[in-house]
Amino acid sequence: MNVRRLILCALCAALCVHLFSAETKAEKAKNRESEAPAVEVPDEKSQSEKRKDILRYGLDNEVVGLIETLIKEKDGEFLPLLADMFASAKSTALKDKIIDCCAEFEYGGLKDAALAVLEDPYDEKKSTVSAFIRYAEKIKLSEAAPFLRSIIEKDDTDFFNGAVSALGSIGSEEDASFLADRFESEDLTVAQKQNIVKALGKLKADRTFDALAAMARNEDENAFVRMYAAEAIGTIRSDEAADILIDLFDSTDPNLRQYVVKGLARNTSEKARAVLLAALKDNHYKVRLEAVDAVRDQRLAAACPSLLYRAQNDAEAVVKYACFDALASLNDKAGVDYMISLLEDSRKGDTLKVKVASSLLKYDIDSGVRSVIALAEKTLADDKKKQLRYALGKEFALHENAGFESICEAYLKSADVATRGTGLDIYKKNRFANLTSLVRSIAEEDKAASLKAKAKALIAD
Repeated sequence: MNVRRLILCALCAALCVHLFSAETKAEKAKNRESEAPAVEVPDEKSQSEKRKDILRYGLDNEVVGLIETLIKEKDGEFLPLLADMFASAKSTALKDKIIDCCAEFEYGGLKDAALAVLEDPYDEKKSTVSAFIRYAEKIKLSEAAPFLRSIIEKDDTDFFNGAVSALGSIGSEEDASFLADRFESEDLTVAQKQNIVKALGKLKADRTFDALAAMARNEDENAFVRMYAAEAIGTIRSDEAADILIDLFDSTDPNLRQYVVKGLARNTSEKARAVLLAALKDNHYKVRLEAVDAVRDQRLAAACPSLLYRAQNDAEAVVKYACFDALASLNDKAGVDYMISLLEDSRKGDTLKVKVASSLLKYDIDSGVRSVIALAEKTLADDKKKQLRYALGKEFALHENAGFESICEAYLKSADVATRGTGLDIYKKNRFANLTSLVRSIAEEDKAASLKAKAKALIAD
């Protein structure tokens, strides 16, 4: 018995020593931890810094992908850096994407490079030459005109149509005469002739009026050439072209009638307007659609009854939607009341309602805006209507309007992640001071990491 007691006592003593030793080690480790100097955790890089790193150190395909994102987001922050990168870029895909990006933002940082390539285009990749032709057109690089004419004279099919289009945007009266003369060449394809006529229409050179009028009248000419010529003469000499165009409106070709309406769109004479009103009843939807745009741009109140009828009854949705836009633009009471009734009708589809909402918000029609907000509030209370909720939110996010503050707040407070994200989009456009604290709370506390990042970017911006 005594032996057993001795053994038990020895075991207890050993266990106590072990526990004391472990506790002492843990305490020492804790003390060392508290005495160790604090390690600084570097602040997370901003989105701008991360993107700059990709541009400087990323692989070509990563840089190309980022440039596509910048174009999509309309973010021109890095244009100077991209222009500097162009000279050292080895990849054709990267070069072309840099050019496209600078063209998209109409940034002049590649002017010298563009002129050098267009002066001697045959030492460069074809895609790069084409990209610089588009760039010259987009930034209106008039110094490139002689080089474009040289390309056109050489009949290089790879660059001909692009060069013609660019010359139409940046050229002079002399360039217009050059193109008109070039049109007479027998070696041109129909497509090349069509592009020349479109370019002449853009140049609006008075000296080419007679030649274009002859093309429009010529029934043996290619149909598309006649169409583009009809539009062109209406932009060059609106009054003189009116009689020619009115005669052409009797054509059995609906495409020609469509372009006659384009040509008459700037003419406010009674006889021209009579054709526009008649065109609203044309059997071909493209002619009706063109007429809707024309009477809207002329702010022709006399067209409102026809526009309302078409909005209510046209078989083509695209014509209906254009009529919504025109009626809202003209702030026609009967038209606006009809559109509001569509928003309030539970039997109508979501696509139709979004189109109506888009027009009412675009032109800031007070009664219409209130109705769109009321509809959005209903969708916030009904998760079966999430898709309509998102679509309306996207429309709100397109416009600055102090009246959107309450609906923006409602979106931000939604339990649905995507709805809160849409609310952030509305906030981004409007920057409501009263909602900044709510956005900050999303940045700090939201469970959705993507929303936290989005909100942080808005607060930091």
